[in-house]
Amino acid sequence: MALTYPPGDIRGDADPAEHEVVAAADPVADDAPIEIAFLEPVQASELSGAIWRSYGASYDADWVYRPDEIERRLRSRLLRSIVARDAGSPTRPVVGHLALTLRSADAHVGESGQAVVDPRWRGHHLFTTLKRTLADTMRGEGLAGMFSEATAAHPYSQKANVALGAQETGILVGYIPTSVEYAAIDATPEHRRSVVLYYLKLNDGPDRWLYPPPHHHAIVSRIVERAGLHGRVREPPGRDDAGHPNASSTRLSETVRTDHDAGFVTIEEVGPDLVETVETHLARERSRGLACSYVDLPLEDPGTAVHGERLRGAGLRFGGVFPNARTAGDVLRLQYLHDASPEIADIHLASEGGRELLDYVVSDTREGS
Repeated sequence: MALTYPPGDIRGDADPAEHEVVAAADPVADDAPIEIAFLEPVQASELSGAIWRSYGASYDADWVYRPDEIERRLRSRLLRSIVARDAGSPTRPVVGHLALTLRSADAHVGESGQAVVDPRWRGHHLFTTLKRTLADTMRGEGLAGMFSEATAAHPYSQKANVALGAQETGILVGYIPTSVEYAAIDATPEHRRSVVLYYLKLNDGPDRWLYPPPHHHAIVSRIVERAGLHGRVREPPGRDDAGHPNASSTRLSETVRTDHDAGFVTIEEVGPDLVETVETHLARERSRGLACSYVDLPLEDPGTAVHGERLRGAGLRFGGVFPNARTAGDVLRLQYLHDASPEIADIHLASEGGRELLDYVVSDTREGS
């Protein structure tokens, strides 16, 4: 049965041969000229075309195939897209792309993603060039930093992040389903693969107190120090069973990503019923047959330290520290594997900091097994 797409989605009319020809083409010359520029809203269709040429219909973010949605995001200034163009071609097509997504107009931190390089241009370090230019621009605009995800299946994109000064802040085990393939890896994966979280500091962010659960106090302190986050880790004031004085019950939002076969629970405010509330959602996600679940706790909420510790009894283990688009400030992400069977041996890391973090993630997981 043929898939149908909504109006405005280029996948409904795009020619499959265009992707097939590009995928089979020879690499361009080493000295092929490129031009780096930010994408304008009226050029949105050029990005969709570049995604199609590089990935066909398989890219796992539907919005990149909708020029109208790309244009809307660019005009809102919540999306900044930087592209590499083939300067040797009369039409100057987009052959590389990197996006920065902001939660709001006054956000201190953005997420860089949608890194795309035309197969003919791989090996030309376009990702490094694009991310360095994006970082320099956003540093000048006062952004505190950029978070990103890099596959742990190979060290190439990790090395590019490390070379730019980014630091590892987490490892999500089994985050990527087996349906996702990478050009640098020949074999189709037998297990779900993992990702490494990175933070690239650009400027000093707002100073604030952070309240991790006691068990993760040391690792969160280490991440905050190493990544240069402007947060100070401490015990909650007046710690007792009441938790956050303003929260009588836990407030949260839930998202299911079918493309990742995963559930995401964002705790917006921590109450004394945290554990019971989270366990209810985990059971629901398990009944849906999801492979894994992630729970994000607000680190600026003292209730995270008071009640978050008890989540270990529910089987949740350390994942990382990063900003969540659904809540203000940084979150502590805990991970829970339902039916996922990731292979730790498939995790390849580019730095000693990454290996230290993996040791912690593995030991924390084994403590609960």
